[in-house]
Amino acid sequence: MSLPPTFCRYIIVGECPWGDRCKYRHDIVGCSCGLAIPLEHLRGHTRGRRHRQLLAELHALRETGGLGDGAVPPPPNARGLGDSQQETKRCPTCRKFILATQYDLHMDHHAQQQRMREIQETVLENEQDKYGIEVNWKNGIDFAIVQPDTIVEVEVGVTNTNVNAVALQSCRIGGREQSEQDRFFTARLKGRSKLIQPNNSRTIRIRFAASDVGRYENTLELIFVALIPRDAFLITRKVFATIGDPELHDRLRPEEPYTRRRGPTINLTGKILPSTRPPQWTKPYYVEKLPGYDVPPYVIEAAFGKNAGNAVQNVRRLMPQAFNVQTYGAWFQYLLYVEEEQTRQDLQAYAMTDVEIHADYPRYNLEVKGLAEGRPSVLVGDYILVSRTGEGDDGRERTWYEGRVHRVLLDRVSLRFRDGFNVYRGTKFDVQFVFNRISYRRMYHILRNSFDPKRLLFPGPEHLQGARSPTTAQKENLVLCNRQLEGDDEQLGAIAAILHMPPGSVPFIVFGPPGTGKTVTLVEAMEQILKANPNSKILACAPNNSAADLITQKLAHLGPSDLFRLNAITRNVEEFPKSLKRFALINDNTVFAVPPPEDLARYRVVVSTCHSGGIPASLGLKRGHFSHIFIDEAGQGKEPEVMAPIKSIAGKDTNVILAGDNQQLGPIIQSSTSRMLGLSKSYLARLMATDIYNIESDRRGPGGPGITIVKLVKNFRSHPDILQFPNERFYKSELQPYGNSAMVRSLENYDELPKKGFPIIFHGVVGKDEREKKSPSFFNPDEAILVRNYCASLVDNRKSGIRAEHIGVITPYYAQKCKIKSLLDRNPKLEGVTVGSVEMFQGQERRVIIISTVRSNEHYVTSDMRRSLGFVADARRFNVAITRAQAMLIVVGNPLLLSLDPLWRGFMNYIHLRGGWRGKKIDWDPNIPIDANLASYDADRRLRVQRDNEEMVTRLQAMIAKKYEDEDLDVDTLDVGDDGEEDGVAGAVERPIIREYE
Repeated sequence: MSLPPTFCRYIIVGECPWGDRCKYRHDIVGCSCGLAIPLEHLRGHTRGRRHRQLLAELHALRETGGLGDGAVPPPPNARGLGDSQQETKRCPTCRKFILATQYDLHMDHHAQQQRMREIQETVLENEQDKYGIEVNWKNGIDFAIVQPDTIVEVEVGVTNTNVNAVALQSCRIGGREQSEQDRFFTARLKGRSKLIQPNNSRTIRIRFAASDVGRYENTLELIFVALIPRDAFLITRKVFATIGDPELHDRLRPEEPYTRRRGPTINLTGKILPSTRPPQWTKPYYVEKLPGYDVPPYVIEAAFGKNAGNAVQNVRRLMPQAFNVQTYGAWFQYLLYVEEEQTRQDLQAYAMTDVEIHADYPRYNLEVKGLAEGRPSVLVGDYILVSRTGEGDDGRERTWYEGRVHRVLLDRVSLRFRDGFNVYRGTKFDVQFVFNRISYRRMYHILRNSFDPKRLLFPGPEHLQGARSPTTAQKENLVLCNRQLEGDDEQLGAIAAILHMPPGSVPFIVFGPPGTGKTVTLVEAMEQILKANPNSKILACAPNNSAADLITQKLAHLGPSDLFRLNAITRNVEEFPKSLKRFALINDNTVFAVPPPEDLARYRVVVSTCHSGGIPASLGLKRGHFSHIFIDEAGQGKEPEVMAPIKSIAGKDTNVILAGDNQQLGPIIQSSTSRMLGLSKSYLARLMATDIYNIESDRRGPGGPGITIVKLVKNFRSHPDILQFPNERFYKSELQPYGNSAMVRSLENYDELPKKGFPIIFHGVVGKDEREKKSPSFFNPDEAILVRNYCASLVDNRKSGIRAEHIGVITPYYAQKCKIKSLLDRNPKLEGVTVGSVEMFQGQERRVIIISTVRSNEHYVTSDMRRSLGFVADARRFNVAITRAQAMLIVVGNPLLLSLDPLWRGFMNYIHLRGGWRGKKIDWDPNIPIDANLASYDADRRLRVQRDNEEMVTRLQAMIAKKYEDEDLDVDTLDVGDDGEEDGVAGAVERPIIREYE
């Protein structure tokens, strides 16, 4: 960042090494948004709206060329300060010191918060019974689940316990002006008299009529006038209704109300009796023992100790001052320390007490609720500690038995303990899960080795001597194994460039946006290398098993003598594709095994995950054994993870090829501290940010297209309308639709489309997100039912030719996945529909993609934006989700909630303006361009809610005052009919709306 010379550059990242001798200022730092901020307030500032707005403005300037990438103008409120102290004021409310230039804005924020609290208190006070009048439905009037296109009524009783009559002067639903089509609730007083006699009751009838599925809310407002003594007052009740299928809603409702899970505190002191290794495992032939690499206590204290509020600064002070070749290993080691400890602590939260263990000799079964959704995540080979409940309470040493996980089933694990362990009927145990550190120990070990070539870690122009783009002749002379690649200049250019890379080149990147065929390009490049050089050997890796399996499938024609799929011994064989078993080593116990080094060395292509990519070196294969290392989906893995195959076995001549898209899913990071310090940035993204990998036509460095990187631009997957929005938003409209016309246009006339020819539907529904028991995962019954209805409609429509396996359902929450599956599995025609997370679908495609966004409670918006729950606030998850569809995309969600995110608002505007909208109407103008200077729309909506609440309070107060002051109120004319009659409606109440349909 660019700071004025009066500011110390060290203080923004850590502790200044000069201390008191430093001649630069330490009390105020320059923030990345361009403001000068007191150091003690920096953290709070970066979470504020003003900071987000300024960052958005800077981003807009960079987009229009006003600033270079990464440049920040000098702080405007620091210019001309010299060495003088900038004036600050102390806030009388929060007692913090605030810069004078920001003091008024700060005080306005306090005033808004106080006003919101006052409004909330007024709303709660209005819901209370008062002055002897009692209105039933204390918790709100709930119509429950109502079938579409039906009219239902409920009765609300009003009782007068006073000795004098009270008049119900006004009875209405809602206060804001509504159009006729939005008035779903109406209310009227039963009988013609407004009076409620002493010790008597009256009935109000609430009618509800709507057709679109979803949840509806409003407020019943009752204004009473006490005649003796004369006074007017208000009582309100919330009104709720849900349009849907009552039977399906009942099936999907939570079995028990959600309660936040709090792991018990278990004292792990005492002796631990180790378990035995699973006997079905084949012993690997590792040549060296992997050191322990325990997380240092001082790192745990810095990140999680009493000063954890400053964890980022604390850990940054421990890390090297600079990130370079010499400090590379130590830099990432600290980040991994914090990430590992966070993961370990998360796992400890699932400790259990007072549970039973059932014998299944020689193993024991332990039920673990939440296992299927990865809470906790348990794999074969993990350890679980158990101890008899209550043992050690008498002060004696406690004994813990270490159980080794031999099998993982849906909701239980099969454990093997050492001889001597037993259970008796009624015996209860305390259980503690132990984090399996093997993958982290491998990463630490690889980071610590001495292989640190700058050409791979920090490639620069000095490493490009003699590098050239492939010639036309080189591309034309390719004899392709996959003839479908003919005619694609970018794919041919990538293959030719990889084939003709001099040994020891810098990494080559195949930048593959969605549907552009990056995996088939990599596979073709591998085959060309194998044909051109009989001595070449390839290690092909990917961050996850599904991507590695896909590479194996595309290379299967090589045969099991040349191709080997290396699997971790902990992987479940049942999850492995049957067609690939001939390429793997599976022992007699149906468990994956690692082959001897001499056997592994014979294969020309070895495929594995990145983590397992370190195994060949551990077996003793020599550095440089593989001439090429390919890593597909390289943007998904943490950099130390992707480095496992590279730093462990690459030699001075080994060429590295990366494929991926930095606009799609990145690494999954548990620790916010590690994320903020850079662990969430992948190796692929870091390289692509350097000059030699720049692919912008106006800012090309010494490398660039054809030399260090190739961008694939032909999209072979999606309908042009499905591709258009992500193309404009993420890829500067460079992608070209080349999908098979018969495929991608096959559903343009689908019956459910709001506009024929435009195969995208956004179905707006305001549902209710719920949670089950102790699971923090959300589900939304309204959306689940809509998804099921769309799946059934597609499969039942014979003209569409859609089968269940052609449909993919993407949802960010495991609980929603389970609810949707439970509905689909009841229909045999829908059993083949794939339901999963965004991560599960990366690299995949379906003719139809249905997205359920789930979240529908606006109180959770801040949490979603901060924690990136689901893909509401994560641009890369959004990009992956909407680009899986070939012929049709259906999105089901709450538009009011999603509109708080600028990306989603832009997408919904696109669909709305093109005619693809159904369900809940939007409450904004889709023609207004997205404001590039606004970081999010949540503050705008909060302001609107505050304004509406203030208008409601003001209006009701005015109505109460008017009724109180009304001199024309004649007691004798109020009681004009029999209370039991329904023939008339009091003049002030609303009548049901009757509309004629054309």
